[in-house]
Amino acid sequence: MYDLLIKGGQVVDGTGARERFRADVAVTNGIIEKIGILEGVPARETTDAKGLVVAPGFIDVLNRSDAYLTLFTQPGQESLLSQGITTIIGGNCGHSLAPLVSGDVVAAEQQWTDPQQINVDWLRMGEYLDRLSAKKLPLNFGTLAGYQTVVRGVLRESDRAANEQEHEIARFLCSQALTDGALGISYGLFPFHEAHDESKVMRDVFKCAALHGTVASIHLRDEPDRFLDSLGMVMRAAEEERVRLHISHLKVIDRKFWSNFSRALAVIEQAKRRGLSVTFDVFPYASSSIALHLLLPAWAQKGGPEALLRRLSHAHERKQIVKDMQAYAIDYAKITVAARAPDAVYIGKTVAELAKDLGIDGAEVIVELLAASRLRIVVFAHTLDEANVRAGIAHPLSIVAGGGAGYDRGARTAQTDLPHPRSFGAFPRFLHKYAHDDSQFLSLERAVAKATSSPAHVFGVSRRGVCAQGYAADLIVFDPRTMADAATFHDPYRYSRGVAHVFVNGARVFSGGEF
Repeated sequence: MYDLLIKGGQVVDGTGARERFRADVAVTNGIIEKIGILEGVPARETTDAKGLVVAPGFIDVLNRSDAYLTLFTQPGQESLLSQGITTIIGGNCGHSLAPLVSGDVVAAEQQWTDPQQINVDWLRMGEYLDRLSAKKLPLNFGTLAGYQTVVRGVLRESDRAANEQEHEIARFLCSQALTDGALGISYGLFPFHEAHDESKVMRDVFKCAALHGTVASIHLRDEPDRFLDSLGMVMRAAEEERVRLHISHLKVIDRKFWSNFSRALAVIEQAKRRGLSVTFDVFPYASSSIALHLLLPAWAQKGGPEALLRRLSHAHERKQIVKDMQAYAIDYAKITVAARAPDAVYIGKTVAELAKDLGIDGAEVIVELLAASRLRIVVFAHTLDEANVRAGIAHPLSIVAGGGAGYDRGARTAQTDLPHPRSFGAFPRFLHKYAHDDSQFLSLERAVAKATSSPAHVFGVSRRGVCAQGYAADLIVFDPRTMADAATFHDPYRYSRGVAHVFVNGARVFSGGEF
């Protein structure tokens, strides 16, 4: 007798190579045991999927549930399950919750909120993964080892750049984390963490990942003007060290530089033809969620958060920061305060609106907000090009990622902050906008592969991401005609439509709108 039988659905197997086909899916002990027309077979639980699609659960390789601590504070992860996400990968962009040199490193990471909410009783990656296993999360979790987090711990909050010996210690801890179960290493090219010889540091990190046969995931710096320079440095280092390279949320901000995106795709394609194993991910929105301090001049951010705060409090340097930002010609009407503002009244307002209310320039508003929030403020930046988003999604080397965190809708009454709507609707939006409304642009089969088998392959997630015999029964059942996002920037706490059932390791976790 099977544990679960999903009857009569159209199977989209996740490979992207096979057209959908009608079949029943039988599951035993959390594993797909058989796919075919199964008549008269007994099962403890049967789900009718007639008229619906059965596909592998989505794998979000750019997840922030660890960075925003919702793995601990909202462990139901409802906003992700309701989209059909069954596996999330954290530790992105150089930041992870393990390995840690000391527990107080978590409090020092600027993007992590209220670390007092959790008890950090781990240091090694294995200990961290054991803690999460004990929590019995309703979805699968994997993580990269964040290199910047490790370096921050080694430096013990010093503003200086790490020396070679300290980088060697950091690489040893990352290597240990890979042995303990991390899926790869992530590295962020940020002014806060700039090294004396960043290219050498990055090559050494790539060597470490290559030695373990894992992926190295990179967050590029200079996403407006020097975007191509940053990409070129990364590609050269990756080719030299023969590492599996993944570029995290590839994008170009600022209209003046949007044309660089197509050039970046050409650079990536050329490296691929030369033999580099390279992929990148994109999220299906022309708006991102960023730390506001990233809009400041690079020179102002050097030396770390405390150094930046000192510059903001120094009249002459503060004036120079404002002057440099004014030269950027930022459209302040496209920057919306989203989270961690010094006063809830600012949430949902654009920088342009606040500038008008306060009678000051937009650059001065940003400086004021950052000083008052001690750099913790997060904004929505509506500064991406939809044509670039489409080009990224269509590209054969791309993975589609969510980029959000898991929230429970009940938490809406407890906070005024606005999560990016991708936390509730990224994958339904992707399928609806790019595979349903424009099926000539992207077939459903190819679209599903970009969110299932492709990320599983790149990040080494074995036996997941494909609906096939012997694979883990991470499955979603959805209606491709009605599947769509409902979350908006002003009202993000809205579950998507069209997802009927979600199973993780053969267990039903979401069905008929209930968790």
